[in-house]
Amino acid sequence: MSKKKTRVNKKRSFKHWLITISLFLLSIGLLSYWGYQHYQELLAKVEPLKVYQPKKTSSKISKSESDTDYAKDILKMVEWNPHADQGKTKIGYVGIPSRHILLPIYVNPYSSSTLNLGAASIKGEKMGQATNFTLAAHNFNNHVTGFSALQLTENKNAPYLTSSGTHSVQALKNTKVYTIDKKYLYVYKVKVQNTVYKTKVSVMDSNNTINGQPTLTIISCLFPNINYRIITRATLLVKYPVLKAPKDLLKVFDMRINQTNAHVNWWNPGQEEGSNMELWEDLRINELSFQRVICFRVCKF
Repeated sequence: MSKKKTRVNKKRSFKHWLITISLFLLSIGLLSYWGYQHYQELLAKVEPLKVYQPKKTSSKISKSESDTDYAKDILKMVEWNPHADQGKTKIGYVGIPSRHILLPIYVNPYSSSTLNLGAASIKGEKMGQATNFTLAAHNFNNHVTGFSALQLTENKNAPYLTSSGTHSVQALKNTKVYTIDKKYLYVYKVKVQNTVYKTKVSVMDSNNTINGQPTLTIISCLFPNINYRIITRATLLVKYPVLKAPKDLLKVFDMRINQTNAHVNWWNPGQEEGSNMELWEDLRINELSFQRVICFRVCKF
């Protein structure tokens, strides 16, 4: 009788264990499904921000094209560093209007906290020199935030990586990339996109130029195979002293009519610089009102 009870208890214990495990696995499955659905909903809410698109680029500037007072306004925006108290060094902005990209540039691509603020450059490197200037930023796989829009297709390795290997891509050739620091505004033109394995850090070497020309190298991850990097390469077309730059180009970095695209709530929640609200468009910046005019808005992706 005792042995029979033991067998019955063992069967009940096994059934109880089986039911518990089944419920646990079901819960995990439901949570995973909910998480996936929530992630897809978040992606669906992300829309490209409008970044001012310059009408033309020329090395010759007429008086009517430049505006010193306006340039001084832009320079104040470039100099303003909202993360100085965190020990972060901001050196400027990078804008690719045709891809809806506008990011602040901070120093140190090896710091995750720096990459979470926007684009990151290597300490000591300067834009517009006869060397290779490197920028890195996250690809959030949403075709909008960070350098995500530099990948032609969301969540697809091709055309960068296929079963036959890695490939160079020409689809963004001649795309204009604008950068600005405290002295100059630079206009680059994309030459090619390459695909490399994540350990190939030589792409960041300062002497890794295109035919000896001042070169810009932009690094971002490939999705879904994040072991590879998309390397967008561009050469300098022209540079202008900020105070003499064409107003049409300076507008790319006017934070009264544009907004950066560095943050998403599910990875690096934070505040974007600037605003797309029209009410800021006609405001003027001066030394006393600068802090009031720069608008920070919580990212609502």
